[in-house]
Amino acid sequence: MKPRIFIGSSKEGLYIAEQIKAYFSEDFDCYLWSDDIFKYNDNYLETLMKEASLFDFGFMVCTNDDWTKSRGVEQGTPRDNVIFEYGLFLGRLGRERAYIIHDKAVKLPSDLQGITLASFEVNDGVVTSYGEPFDILLERLHNEIIGKIEIGLLGMLPSTVLAIGYFENFIKPVCEYLTIHETIDVDGEHCHCSKFKVVIPRDLDADIKKRALIYHRKQSFKELQIPTDSRSYPLYVSIEKEGNEVVLSDMPTTLNGIDKAIDMYLRKGHIGKTQEQQLLEDRELRNFTMVLSKLVANDAFCKELICIETEK
Repeated sequence: MKPRIFIGSSKEGLYIAEQIKAYFSEDFDCYLWSDDIFKYNDNYLETLMKEASLFDFGFMVCTNDDWTKSRGVEQGTPRDNVIFEYGLFLGRLGRERAYIIHDKAVKLPSDLQGITLASFEVNDGVVTSYGEPFDILLERLHNEIIGKIEIGLLGMLPSTVLAIGYFENFIKPVCEYLTIHETIDVDGEHCHCSKFKVVIPRDLDADIKKRALIYHRKQSFKELQIPTDSRSYPLYVSIEKEGNEVVLSDMPTTLNGIDKAIDMYLRKGHIGKTQEQQLLEDRELRNFTMVLSKLVANDAFCKELICIETEK
């Protein structure tokens, strides 16, 4: 699943929003406000508040649509609803993930003064940024948010906390034990662990504990206890060995907590899964994998052993 971007604008500024969507669509799932976001019989405000939680980034295009008289001076201003939507996404996603992309000619709220914002100008229908093609601005913005994703800046999602706990309380101590002791006892044989696979489930459709058991049995894995200084950890070990090499495997059962958190957040009162629930699950699984990967990459013992893959 790609990170998701919501692009808001006025009707008059939609052509600029469409250019932004076209530029970002290769690496992101982009949605304009006009892309069937608002359903029949749904409340506009409630839909916006819910949708803001389903996106990773929000872009609000502020164009010169209205005239506002402030302290005796008339100036061009963006539509009120675009500023409102920016405030909503700002509150939901935070300053690092909510962006204003504005026409240099418009007057923005004074609270935004002093903040570096992406700006453009329109001359004879051509959009530029400080004399450069509009794509140059979009490229800078694209590189900036890619950098934020790479350092894990997707907020304190439930999956972030679960990934940190899984790493610190399970992955790290087991890898330290395997590295220091070099061999483990498997059916009375001293074996060397060549790889430790962390298998991420494709979805959260079933109890992860039961799913892990079924998965490892199908893969001909058997359960093994790994003793560490603090406690013993249950793991699965491959019974297929080359010499004395074995492969360990684990599916993070802590992910069960994400499913329950999503049900509580959406106040689920039905059987089955809505599109919103699936989107939240996909995002949490992606974020869990990303955070865990970065924690592993920064630990000398773990990065030599851990291999993260998706359930097949």
